Amino acid sequence: MDRTRGLRNRKPEQIQSEMEDLFRTLFNGQRTLHHRVTGGWRPHAEVYETRDALVVRVELAGIDEAALDISVEDRLLQIRGVRRHDVGDERRVYHQLGIAYGPFSAEVFLPFAIEPERVEAVYEGGMLEVTLPKVPPRRVVPRTVRVGSAHGADADVDEATPAPVTAKAASGEERA
Repeated sequence: MDRTRGLRNRKPEQIQSEMEDLFRTLFNGQRTLHHRVTGGWRPHAEVYETRDALVVRVELAGIDEAALDISVEDRLLQIRGVRRHDVGDERRVYHQLGIAYGPFSAEVFLPFAIEPERVEAVYEGGMLEVTLPKVPPRRVVPRTVRVGSAHGADADVDEATPAPVTAKAASGEERA
């Protein structure tokens, strides 16, 4: 039995896109907009973490800055836009065509909480760099909690003030 029959007619990019969609569906429980874009393409990207932020760099040469749409929702960064193919009236015969045109989308799942109001994006020299600052860690201050019973053995004990609980240490001594 030939199990690759259905895969022969698909391009590697299409297979990769479908696999990414499958993983998104498993982890996110929903399908993403990228896969609904007809003829869409995915730009090259790199994602790295610094001490203070997550940085996403996307290669977008030839894109008009006004054509970029960047959004952060929950734990997902979405970058969308369109690369226009202006050929004019001139007839062209392409010998090699390696530049993708049309709508594109890139999605990055954020591995930790970020501060959405401090997200910055810079588009320069065909590279888009989005900096997503981390939420500063909370400092947890330990505190002692006094344990008491709702109905103490002493009738004289004020019910609003819980009685201290006596515990036996490993040595057999009682302590309050």
